[in-house]
Amino acid sequence: MGFFSRLTGGNGRSDSSSQRHAATSKTTIATAERIKHVLGIRQMESMPAQAARAFQLASDPKAKGADFVKVIESDEIISARIIRVANSVYFFRGTPAADIDKAVANIGLDELRCLLSASMLKSLLQGRHPAREQVWANGVATGICCRSLSRFTHIPEGEAFLCGLLHDVGKLIMIRRGGDLYDKVIRKVAAEKKSFLQAEEEIFELNHVEVGKWVAELWNFPPQAIRAIANHHEAWPTDSKKTGKETSGAMMVKTADIIAHSLGIGHPPHLASLRQRAEEELPAVWNQLGITNGDGKTFIKNFQRQFEEEFSRYQIEEFQN
Repeated sequence: MGFFSRLTGGNGRSDSSSQRHAATSKTTIATAERIKHVLGIRQMESMPAQAARAFQLASDPKAKGADFVKVIESDEIISARIIRVANSVYFFRGTPAADIDKAVANIGLDELRCLLSASMLKSLLQGRHPAREQVWANGVATGICCRSLSRFTHIPEGEAFLCGLLHDVGKLIMIRRGGDLYDKVIRKVAAEKKSFLQAEEEIFELNHVEVGKWVAELWNFPPQAIRAIANHHEAWPTDSKKTGKETSGAMMVKTADIIAHSLGIGHPPHLASLRQRAEEELPAVWNQLGITNGDGKTFIKNFQRQFEEEFSRYQIEEFQN
């Protein structure tokens, strides 16, 4: 599987930690109309209420088990999915989970936040284009990495995972609505070593950040997720006060995305340049997180093992639909 995203800075702006609760400027009507015209969208479907609630709970560290039970029980497919996960080898506790209460207890809230978010997102954006699975894998990898990186910041684990999982939702929309054109984007990235943002602009005359921000607003994603989607390709902060514990959600997503790319997880041979570009940017990643190169290398080893252990949890049976 390939992991697709832009790895370099944008226009010099940064989403600082002090701005975590500040509003991001709304997508203009003109931009929204341009997106719909290019992608052939007459009317974007609404996000089901239970999915919106699931994303909100995932980013709320104060959410309780009963809150999750209520959301899960409102959807028969999700209920069956969560019970199946609870009875998998990862979470089995000696007796089968026959109901949602027991399933939630078996899985635990930290893991449940991640699994429920991933389940809801995949249900929303179904499709069979090969690139969808590649982008999906990148989202899960970035989410897992963000959750581990959260200890270097003030960002809660659930919020961190959600931001990483959703960061490239714009690509999923573009692939779903224009898969043949997105194939051209991938070929251009491979042949010309362009970033995905550059290739998207040339093929679609818009990019996945614009699309992702628009749909995130339309679907009422949590504000912190919208900011991460909108700003995770921005340049590294030049102010040292915006590094380490003060790393913003968007910059945390950027660091996680680069780390995932640096491992070359699932990279097809024709996109090998992505790994090289990511490896070259690792010193900036460690600087942003405020850790040493040695600690960074240790983190990468641990993350690689963690990803290999956890990724299959997001791929079993119904998660593949």
